[in-house]
Amino acid sequence: MIMLTPTVTATGEIGDSGPVEFIPTLREDAEQPATTDLSMRLEISLEDATAALWLALRDGLELSALDDEHLVHEMVLEKLLAEGGNAIATARDEMHHQKPGTHEARTTHALRTITTLLYGTAKTPRTSGTTRGGTISTLDVGRER
Repeated sequence: MIMLTPTVTATGEIGDSGPVEFIPTLREDAEQPATTDLSMRLEISLEDATAALWLALRDGLELSALDDEHLVHEMVLEKLLAEGGNAIATARDEMHHQKPGTHEARTTHALRTITTLLYGTAKTPRTSGTTRGGTISTLDVGRER
C-alpha cells in the first residue's frame, strides 16, 4: 500500500501582496515527504503575470473568480510554479495573437487590467485605492455585454 504525504502549502509573495499560501502542484499527493526548502527571487513582467492568469482561465477558472485579489495572487504564484516558463511564454504568445473584438481579446484586456492594478507598471507599485477590500472593481472590462 502506498502512503501519500499530506498536501502541503507553499508561501509566496508577489508585488506588495504580503504572504500568500498556495498549493504547489509538484507536492500534491506526493509519495515522498519534502526534505528541503526552495527559495528564490524572480522578477516577472506584467505580461508574465497576465499569462499565468490566462492559463488559469484556460484550465477552467471563471473570469469572475478573479474578482478576489487574494485568488489572483494565488493563481499567479501557482501557475508560475506549476506550468513553468515555457508555458508562460506560450500563453503570452497566445494572448498577443487574439483578434481584436473577440471574446478572447476582451478577456486578455481584462487580465491586463487586473495585473496592472495589482502589480503596477515597470517597478512602480500600485496606487492605493485600486481595490476595495480584496475585490477588484474594474473586472467587468473583459466580460461579454
